[in-house]
Amino acid sequence: MDSSMEYLTDLEGTQVSFDAVAEPPFNFPAQKWIIPEKLGEGSNRLTKEDIDAELGPSDTAGKFLCRPVSEEDDNRRAFLRIYQQVPIAGTEMKKAAIRARQAVDTPPDHPELIAFRTFMKLDCDVVPRLLAYQQRQQDHDEGVPGGYVTYILWEKVAGESLDLTEFWRLPFDDRQAIRDKFRQVYRFLLWGYMPSMAGPSKIIYDKSSGQMHICGFKHACPFDEPQQWDDVNYFQYGLIQPSDSRFDWEGTPPETADWIEDGNGWT
Repeated sequence: MDSSMEYLTDLEGTQVSFDAVAEPPFNFPAQKWIIPEKLGEGSNRLTKEDIDAELGPSDTAGKFLCRPVSEEDDNRRAFLRIYQQVPIAGTEMKKAAIRARQAVDTPPDHPELIAFRTFMKLDCDVVPRLLAYQQRQQDHDEGVPGGYVTYILWEKVAGESLDLTEFWRLPFDDRQAIRDKFRQVYRFLLWGYMPSMAGPSKIIYDKSSGQMHICGFKHACPFDEPQQWDDVNYFQYGLIQPSDSRFDWEGTPPETADWIEDGNGWT
């Protein structure tokens, strides 16, 4: 498996069109967005042996920043994920007819789209809102003719990923207010999905408004059943420390924070 290759190149400045969706509660109008910036790509380039072992299909996933096409002064921004089937390693230069035989009959069920759809069904507003999604088949001149392309568009909410160095330098009351907000927000996720890798980057916090969202559902993990809140959730996102084994976040020595220990073993 090779994750270093990039396939979704030269898309800056291009438009992505979404058809209308009328499948309540998913009611999206037809819309067009333009891509001003690519944010990253991770490929899952597999060999024939990988495919034979049913590890496939070979694909890639790119993340892009988008803005509406129709209104130049519209300050709305959104994130776009493109999942696309790519050729099996070593077949990139084969004839289109050979690459077309690699096309899968049914596109994979991407956890990210399932999670966004689930949260919308639950009317959950603590995650970014799904704005559109679409699937298509690749054209004859693309990497895998007939292969899948899946687009997922979601809103860019106000705020930035929580900076733990900055967080641990705040006064205790300010840190506690962020923890209280996190608990209020996170409990809505306990009925659906959680980010596959917990961490402060998954907390989007807007200092000016105090609003918070949870993001990072590319590899979303479903809860088999509704969960109960546990303080370990604070620890997984870096908001508290075990009292008997403090971990000092980079640039934040213990003396910069007013440490307080509770009766449950947390600092």
